[in-house]
Amino acid sequence: MDEAERKAPADSGSSKSQERAPGHRELKPPEWFQERQAAWVQRMGLGAWTIRASYKPKLRGAEGYAEISPEFLEAELQFRQDILLERGDVVIVHELTHILTDEWARAMEQVIREMVPKRLQREARTYLRPHEESVVEAIAHALVRTAERDGSKVSAKP
Repeated sequence: MDEAERKAPADSGSSKSQERAPGHRELKPPEWFQERQAAWVQRMGLGAWTIRASYKPKLRGAEGYAEISPEFLEAELQFRQDILLERGDVVIVHELTHILTDEWARAMEQVIREMVPKRLQREARTYLRPHEESVVEAIAHALVRTAERDGSKVSAKP
C-alpha cells in the first residue's frame, strides 16, 4: 500500500469535491466483493482453494489482509468495505495474489533464518519485507491492466 492510500481521508468536503478528489472512498456491499472475487478466482486459476472472505467498513491502515494456509489450500481474506475507488479490482487481486506469493515469502523467511547470521536477521527481514509487498502490488496491477486490455479488445470487436 502506498503513502497516499494510508493518508487518504475517509470523508472530507462536499460530495462534488469527493468525486474529483484523489483518495475518494465508497462503501461497497459484500456482494460487490463476492462478484469481483469470483471472477478473479476463475481468471487466476484458484478454484481449488477454499477462500473465505470477510468485510469491514474500515481496516486500520489497510485495504485488505490475507492469511494463507498453503498446506490445506485455504485462505482467509479480509477486505475494507470503504474502498478507494481508483483501486477497484486491484485490492481484490492484491489479496488473491498473496495466495500465489506467500509461499515465496515463507521460503525467504527460511533462508534468512538458516543462512543469515542471527545478529543480522532482523535487519534482513526489515530490508526484504517492503520489497515483498511491492512485488505483490506490482503483480496485482499487472493482472488488472492485462484484464482491462483484454476486455477492451473484446468490446472493440464488431
